[in-house]
Amino acid sequence: MYNGPTEDVGSFFKERSYPLPQNFNPADWIMQVAQQQTQEQLTKDGFFTPDERKLQPAIIPEKSELLDSLGVTAHEDISNDEWEKRGFLTEVSLLFKREIVHNSRNKKGVGARFALTIFLSTLVGCIFYQVGNNNYGLEEGYDNLQSHFGAMIMILIQSMFGTAMPTLLSFPAERPVFLREYSTNHYSVLPYFMSRLCMEAFITLMQILVLLLITFFMVGLQSNFFHFLAIEYGLAMSSTAVAVMLGCAVEDPKMATEFLPLLFVPQLLFAGFFVRTDLIPVWLRWAQYLCALTYGARLALLSEFGDCAAASEINPCRKLLTANQVDEDEKPIYWAILWLLFVTFRLCGLALLRKKATKFY
Repeated sequence: MYNGPTEDVGSFFKERSYPLPQNFNPADWIMQVAQQQTQEQLTKDGFFTPDERKLQPAIIPEKSELLDSLGVTAHEDISNDEWEKRGFLTEVSLLFKREIVHNSRNKKGVGARFALTIFLSTLVGCIFYQVGNNNYGLEEGYDNLQSHFGAMIMILIQSMFGTAMPTLLSFPAERPVFLREYSTNHYSVLPYFMSRLCMEAFITLMQILVLLLITFFMVGLQSNFFHFLAIEYGLAMSSTAVAVMLGCAVEDPKMATEFLPLLFVPQLLFAGFFVRTDLIPVWLRWAQYLCALTYGARLALLSEFGDCAAASEINPCRKLLTANQVDEDEKPIYWAILWLLFVTFRLCGLALLRKKATKFY
């Protein structure tokens, strides 16, 4: 049906009115066209041309046990090391380069992700413009404390949701490609998982940086910028870890959208914004330790209102920290739990992905 080089598949099929779809595997497209059309129609359209390639005589390498055992022939210009299994770092490096190429081609998707971040960040910045520039030691500044707190929480929620949603949908969408390449022993699960993690970590950092460059200064937050950036990044990475676990558990991207409430609603319910966690029934209270927003918010509260609460003559900030059960001495614990959630959910996602792959094949 086609005897030319790989790079000419697109032009060859386009000339015969079968253009290769964007981001489509050429081999899959050849198989799809062959299955959908009759041989007579394909011959009429100009397929099955004579093989004009100049190939060296095929041989069976005597020293290659792998090729001999499989009965596969190779040409003289193919070295044996091309058939050897590559190391872990090599697989990660190659897969990461492919992720870079994929994202560079997906300009609309990546552009929409950052455009939405810029729009929502600007909207939050306009609504909460300079609410953080208040002296809460003065009586007239007390009323703005809740607005200041609300602005900070909105920034945290935006960083969590904006980074987790694309990650949740990406794993089910790319599952067929992963299963096909995994079944043909192109790579193992761990290198694939690590390459995705490296790319997600970079894009998440850029997205959080764009978000904070807009909202931090428009809202007038009092925290150290880089300290707040570290908190936002830790929260975002923990949230994407939950999204990865859910994404690895489902097979259909449409089904993944059904899990969006499961990803976000518990975070809001157990964070302590709507009800104190000590008022939640004991048999449900344990779930707060699975919600990254709880500990991200406590770290943000300490960073934003810690200095204000330390002043003996100022009470509103200290009351705010007390109401949200925030303790300065427990800051290392908050950080530890936040990153422990990241590691735990990532490992769960890895286990689910491996199980799904081995079960399918």
